[in-house]
Amino acid sequence: MKRKIVRSLIFAIILVFVYYAFQMLMGVYLTWKYVPDILDSYSAIEAFGSHQVAFGVKAASVEVVAEIIIIMAIGVVTYFSGSCVTKKIRNH
Repeated sequence: MKRKIVRSLIFAIILVFVYYAFQMLMGVYLTWKYVPDILDSYSAIEAFGSHQVAFGVKAASVEVVAEIIIIMAIGVVTYFSGSCVTKKIRNH
């Protein structure tokens, strides 16, 4: 049982890394594919009344930790359910 728990935690950690790698790659892809509309860009700024530009979102550390815990919990549950299904398939 201890071995199964360690394997499920390793799977969950790998899932967290894959999730964040996918997020970064999607950010790079969307940045490359973004084409700004130069003609209407100034009218959009005047409509909002602000001349400040902000990039990205700064997440609170509590939110990041909660996100990692949720992804790891999903990874552990996925590993255990997958191992149960595999065990039942092998027994038949």
